[in-house]
Amino acid sequence: MSIPTASCLILGGTGAVGKCVVRDTLASNAFNRVLALGRRPVPLDDSFTNTSVLEQKTVDFDNINSTFPASDLPQVVFCSLATTRAAAGSAAAFKKIDQEYVVSSARFIHEHAPKDPETGLSKVHFLYCSSAGANSKSYFLYPKSKGETEEALSEIGFERVTILHPAFLKVVEPRSGRGGGGEWIANKMVPVMEFISERSTTISVAVVAQAMRLIGTNPTPEVEGVKPKHVIVNPKSKTTVAWYTNGDLQDIVKNHQAKL
Repeated sequence: MSIPTASCLILGGTGAVGKCVVRDTLASNAFNRVLALGRRPVPLDDSFTNTSVLEQKTVDFDNINSTFPASDLPQVVFCSLATTRAAAGSAAAFKKIDQEYVVSSARFIHEHAPKDPETGLSKVHFLYCSSAGANSKSYFLYPKSKGETEEALSEIGFERVTILHPAFLKVVEPRSGRGGGGEWIANKMVPVMEFISERSTTISVAVVAQAMRLIGTNPTPEVEGVKPKHVIVNPKSKTTVAWYTNGDLQDIVKNHQAKL
């Protein structure tokens, strides 16, 4: 079953990836409606085009049922809602933002989305920007949270779930107040990582955003000649779930740009 792509919903539009997703979805003219839901509006500047199709709504992720729109929700959802432990302030706060807000939002969208009369699945393609190394069985907070979130999204009951596994993210603009010394050191290591293997170790947030949009507007998991690393039908939910590696995302954008 094809999913209408005339409109999209963006969660986490003020983050490094999310802001690029907003910018890319607008510039692509792929959507006649772009709805951004967040704790604060996405700050716009001259780099954003086609803003007449953008709708922004401030929501409270602790009170989703009373602040989220319950009707006319787009059937393509881009989610890059995330944080770091340093920014959140504690492990519990990190888990709440990085996982609970994502899963609760997804469940609300599933509940209010139109259902396929035969399968009962929500007619939604939910795309989640996770992280390389995500693993629900990890002993470490960050990859464990991402892995658990992936599993939860796969079981909600969407028609399609796409999971992106980008490696170290190269930002296109400074992230004020984020990351601290650890992020400063990591940024200094980017040239070394790219020398070792740019395809597997780093990726620009703009490339992640463009790949996300290209996957979201494609009717099948194979996009621009690139097959995802892994595709399954979840045995519990019957959702088609596809995972794309860092290299997959780069190849999708590279192949697309080569045709322009």
